[in-house]
Amino acid sequence: MEEIIIYVAGNPDLYPIEYYDADTETYQGLIPELLNQFSKQSKYKIKYYNKNSKDERTQLAANRQVDLISGCVGNESFEHTENESIVVFETLKNDKTVSYRLYFSDVAPESLKEDLQSYFSGVTQEVKTGILVDVKEQIPIKSWSLIHTSIITLSLAVLILFTAVILLIRKYRHKVKNYEQNKEIDEITAIGNIDYLVRYYNSLLNDKNRILYSMFCFYVDTERMERISSHQETNEFLKYTAMILQDYASETDVLARVSDVGFILLKLSEGQNIDEWIIPALERIRSFSENNGKAYSCDIAAGVYSLKSDDRDLNEMIFNSWQSAMSAYRDKLDYKICSDEMVDHLIEERKLQADISRGFENHEFLLYIQFYVDVHTYKIVGGEALSRWQHPEKGFLTPEHFVPLMEREDMISRMDYYSLEKVCVFLEKLSKVGVENFFVSCNFSRKTFSSVDFVKNCKEIIDKYQFDRKMLVFEITESTSVRNISQVHKNANSLKELGIRILLDDFGEGFTSFFDLQEYPVDGLKLDKKLIDNINTEKGKTILKSMARIGHELNLTIMAEGIENDEQIKELQKINCDIIQGFRFHYPIPEWEAQKQILKQK
Repeated sequence: MEEIIIYVAGNPDLYPIEYYDADTETYQGLIPELLNQFSKQSKYKIKYYNKNSKDERTQLAANRQVDLISGCVGNESFEHTENESIVVFETLKNDKTVSYRLYFSDVAPESLKEDLQSYFSGVTQEVKTGILVDVKEQIPIKSWSLIHTSIITLSLAVLILFTAVILLIRKYRHKVKNYEQNKEIDEITAIGNIDYLVRYYNSLLNDKNRILYSMFCFYVDTERMERISSHQETNEFLKYTAMILQDYASETDVLARVSDVGFILLKLSEGQNIDEWIIPALERIRSFSENNGKAYSCDIAAGVYSLKSDDRDLNEMIFNSWQSAMSAYRDKLDYKICSDEMVDHLIEERKLQADISRGFENHEFLLYIQFYVDVHTYKIVGGEALSRWQHPEKGFLTPEHFVPLMEREDMISRMDYYSLEKVCVFLEKLSKVGVENFFVSCNFSRKTFSSVDFVKNCKEIIDKYQFDRKMLVFEITESTSVRNISQVHKNANSLKELGIRILLDDFGEGFTSFFDLQEYPVDGLKLDKKLIDNINTEKGKTILKSMARIGHELNLTIMAEGIENDEQIKELQKINCDIIQGFRFHYPIPEWEAQKQILKQK
């Protein structure tokens, strides 16, 4: 964040609101302290322009040398200031309210006005009074002459207020301190949160010791765990993980939970062998399920980023270690070190991210179709909608190159609705040439499907096109129902009312599948590919046979994906699977090529 210097013309003789302290050669008092606190939490660096005991505010304002004129009492006015001002403090004097203000000069940045007004609106009277008490307690003995000459500016009411509430304010300041500390504590694990990490990173690391530290990110798949266990057990696992990681964090390290699925350990690691501690730590964390008699596994992986001397952006470091952890998780590794090559790849991803909006505007995202076939006749009966990006510089890109980017940048819903419109156009084309028995299934992200306006947005798109609505199938993944379960259920029922069919995708991946059969108005099941991969084992055959039988008894269409060989086909025929999909039959092809093949079969 670029720093903006703000120059202030101060009132040197307004103790304790604002005054010049000759001993420290700085401005002290209520206003300087509040401006200092504002500076710490914003992009602005506050500098007092006239660091002496002479009041030069009139001259500085006339010369437009400052952004703020401070310590303004009552109706004081200055040249080149606007009507906008901020009341910092008010008190009674001779039964009249006296206001102490900050004025903006006409050269002050527009953003400063809004940001300062927002800041001061959140500063309570108790906080201001507490600062004034501190000013009285901390004023240097050598400055008593200044006090004597300026103390008459304070009203008797304020002095009485100081005396009456000093103990109350001290107690309040203690509460504020505890509150600030509590804001840095993660509620579930009782360790530090992202604010805690930021504060200790800024105070602990410097240009001399930065290269001695490494950042370890631990990714926990909490969504999967909630599907196969419960929210309460997931929280217990997070507490356990935090406890184990604390065992490997020394006094020179910083441990924090920075998101729903991630921990960061900023560790002084110079000369240490990572394997000596991280492998035992991961093994202990994964033992949670065994130690507690649980049937599921606890998935966790780590990413490692070694800090460099020129690293300054903490968010960038977290991003690098996070991506390394996600990569390790996908590759089923304990951990992965973020290499220079990986950093270069992440930089390229960021560049690609900047092209996404242009890609939508120029219709660079293309609709591809992967066919479904009848399990017995191998006849094409439908297709799954997939996306490809025809990038003008990088060429043909598959979803793994851009979908994770869209999810991270909160653009995935735009992609979902864009793809739905492409599918509707495709189905209308088929309808116009007399094809009425070819369906297309669409995948939606969890966020999109569970949104309140999902059905409304879909209806607005669908209503623009003419085709049989039963030819449009929406897929729900099991993990869709982890959050906003009531909204997902409501959306699924509303879609059924529109004539759209619902397919439960990845069936069998988790333990909640049979519950979902009761909860959602589905028309079919797509068996998870992991089950298909084990179809040649006795256990695998038994599980698939049972699932198919239950599905048929519920009048559901049974589908299977990832079919790669004839042995899988034979076993699926034996259990009366209805529809199959996989590279054994068809690869994804562009929509125009798909239309040609559909018409040939007609």
